[in-house]
Amino acid sequence: MHEFEHDALAARAACLEVLMRYGRAIDWLDHPALERVFWPDAAIDLGYFKGSGAEAPGFLVPHAASMRRRCHITTNTVLDVAGDDASADSCALTFSVVEGADGTCAAHRFTGRYLDRLSRRAGEWRLAARTYLLHSAIMEPYAGDPDVPGLANTDGMSPAHPYFRGPA
Repeated sequence: MHEFEHDALAARAACLEVLMRYGRAIDWLDHPALERVFWPDAAIDLGYFKGSGAEAPGFLVPHAASMRRRCHITTNTVLDVAGDDASADSCALTFSVVEGADGTCAAHRFTGRYLDRLSRRAGEWRLAARTYLLHSAIMEPYAGDPDVPGLANTDGMSPAHPYFRGPA
């Protein structure tokens, strides 16, 4: 393999890693990890949040913490890398369970796209811009979990959770 091909593959892998770390950081309420996803001067427009990469973790982590459960999935990514810049178009699926003040829960399912611009600075890739486009939003009452013996649920996902870094 030529050095150019190796560098291109390494850049693609690093960009895809950044895109995947976003969902994990939010789902686990991992503020330091989310800070490493964005450049501080990144332009972020998620619709419900518009601000800089420096501001995003301070908004997104508490917002996610208000949900009983959450799961972000990024998939079907088309990624173009050119030197120290890259652009990505990814499908995004977000699932959450939100508990209301009265104790009832609602299930939220969002389907959309992330349109991203990434940049490499001093050898590190991060998001330089992110825009979210909504395809659909489904919000309905959540009846609770079916009885599935032996499966742990994801209540309490945070850095304090026993599975934060994987099985014990």
